[in-house]
Amino acid sequence: MNTKTVIIVDDEPAARQNLRDVIHDFAELHIVAEAADGTSAIEQITNKRPDIVFLDVEMPELNGFDVAKATQDINYQLIFMTAYEHYALKAFDTKAIDYLVKPARPELITKSINKIIHQQSCYHTNKPSERLILRDHAEQKVIEFDHINFIESIGRYRRVHLTEHGAQAHNTETIISEHTLDSFEAQLPSSQFYRLHRSYIIHAIRLIEFKYQNRKHFVRLAGTDAPIPVSRSYVSTLKAHIAQGGK
Repeated sequence: MNTKTVIIVDDEPAARQNLRDVIHDFAELHIVAEAADGTSAIEQITNKRPDIVFLDVEMPELNGFDVAKATQDINYQLIFMTAYEHYALKAFDTKAIDYLVKPARPELITKSINKIIHQQSCYHTNKPSERLILRDHAEQKVIEFDHINFIESIGRYRRVHLTEHGAQAHNTETIISEHTLDSFEAQLPSSQFYRLHRSYIIHAIRLIEFKYQNRKHFVRLAGTDAPIPVSRSYVSTLKAHIAQGGK
């Protein structure tokens, strides 16, 4: 079993205990240090070189963002914990892979830990952002582009269908979002994601079949048997993408 080392950083003893209780349920995790302020946190992270850091935002002396910046060259996976939801976007400007609003329920902490354990590759700090941030109640979900199969519009909401690896990372096959399909299209790279219909965006690398049947065009993606319709206005664009090898 590959053990991951953990550092907990929070100025509130109760918050540290809450994290400690959840982490102790994972045989794969080992807490190597705790810190109650930013200065101590930097010292512990620098000396211990942990795999995972749970980091509070508002603390004495230096805040969580100061700590993240001071240790940005150390390769660890960062989860921010804070009572203030408005820090979410700033948090993801760092190398954070998750953001939980305190008091975080144990099941939300568990989901974040499972996401780390099941990740297929390490996060590189100099890599351009290749992920979406979706809000799900008090939880901020970080969805890797590679974990998206396709997105469909369902009335007022959008359903993000995950790949097999994405489902393992997030413990669910789909995620419901209030983001519009136009918003998704603006955030996703057009070289990797194609708008095929007013109700669908697909991940191009997942495309395995493009067919014409009963005077309608459809595509089929890896990991799903359900055909996805292609609007007539998008057919020529899709054919051009396929002819160019997805460029």
